[in-house]
Amino acid sequence: MKALHRILILIAASGLFALPALAVKQSPSEPTSGVSEAEIGGEAFVHMKLEFVKFTLDGKEWENHEYIDNRKTLVIRGVERSSEHTVVLTPREGGWEPYTLVLKPEEFKRTNVSQKGKTTIIAFRSKHVVDFTKAAPAKPAEPTPPKAAQ
Repeated sequence: MKALHRILILIAASGLFALPALAVKQSPSEPTSGVSEAEIGGEAFVHMKLEFVKFTLDGKEWENHEYIDNRKTLVIRGVERSSEHTVVLTPREGGWEPYTLVLKPEEFKRTNVSQKGKTTIIAFRSKHVVDFTKAAPAKPAEPTPPKAAQ
């Protein structure tokens, strides 16, 4: 009788542990909100050693951005992922050269941001590290020779 009782407990316990695995497998991989993955904009994370670097995206100012990590990481949000984009980063501090960064479509990787129940929030992110170079010192103007007195 004790052996039968142990077998029943093992069967019941293994059945309980199998249910969550089935629930995970049955969760949808595509968002059910009616938005396809192709419509989700990308996020470019640009890590730098300088703070509050000005930037343009394809020659235009871009408002959908923020600075994180002590103002040294620029996050550009809402980037269209099907074509290349050029980002020109210009340091606000003097003595540094601007940096040109090209965002390529294949650099945006799918990332699960959070999951609550069957709802999964995804993002497409690219990560870049920028190392600015010091600007060449300006050449001093050559002094003009004094004019000869006549």
